[in-house]
Order: sequence, then structure tokens, then C-alpha cells
Amino acid sequence: MKTLVVYASKGGYSRECAQKIAASLTGGADVVDVKKHAHKTDVASYDTVILGGGILAGRLPGALRRFCLRNATALERKRVGLFICGTDPENHEKVFAANYPAGLLDCAVVKTWLGGRILFADQKGIMRFVLKKMLKGENDVHAEQPEALKAFVTAIETI
Repeated sequence: MKTLVVYASKGGYSRECAQKIAASLTGGADVVDVKKHAHKTDVASYDTVILGGGILAGRLPGALRRFCLRNATALERKRVGLFICGTDPENHEKVFAANYPAGLLDCAVVKTWLGGRILFADQKGIMRFVLKKMLKGENDVHAEQPEALKAFVTAIETI
């Protein structure tokens, strides 16, 4: 069974999650950064497609949302797993609904929030300023969920 993992990452945590998911799958997987190589990827040649990315201000990156819309028909015929990364565990169901097409949500075999992190050393310019105001300081935020990642991989392999 061929698996594709398509991700969008700004700070690096979503990329790490995508790579860990691919490495943990029994048969492995191809990993594609949606911003760099998705336009060359033929979704039709895969049995399973995993999609995910980091949430910023309640939104997935536009490149990932556009990829889902462009490939909606093909994706709805696949085994699909969806993940989001972010530091707000409270609203992840709303975030899924706001960012993935309804047909894709309906056919997804697993949807999971994998946690997130904010490292101020990685932030620059206006983003650093905005995060400093939102978080009331410059303390790194660690909300990683390694157990959720393991459960996600198990669910993909058993369903």
C-alpha cells in the first residue's frame, strides 16, 4: 500500500510530525512539502493520503487548503488521514471544519490534533511581536503530543 504525507509547516513542528508519521508507518511513505513539491505529486498513484499542517490564527496555510480543494475528487476516493498542529487544544474540531473541505472530512478515517510548539528564537519581525503580545511574554510554548502521533499512526494502519 502506497502512502503519501503532504504537509505545510512554518515553524517546523508540522514537518517533524509528517516525517515521524512517514517513518513510523510499516511500509513507509513519501513526504511532500505542499509549498515546494505538491504540484508535481500525483495523488491518484497513492492508496492512502495523510494531510496536515500548523494552525496560525485558526487557519491552515493557504497552500495546503488549495491542495485539498484542487485534489478533492481524488482525495475523497482514498484512505485519508488529517492532522493539525497548534498550541490550542480547545478548538481543534472547529479548526478541522473551518479548514478542510466537508467531503474530505467525511471520508477521513482519522482526524487528530498533534499538539504544537512556539519557539521564540525561531520567530522574526512582526510575527515575534504579535506572539509576544498574544502570549504576554517571550516564553516558549511546548504542547507537543507524541502519544497522539503514535495513536494517529496506529489508527491509519488498522483502519
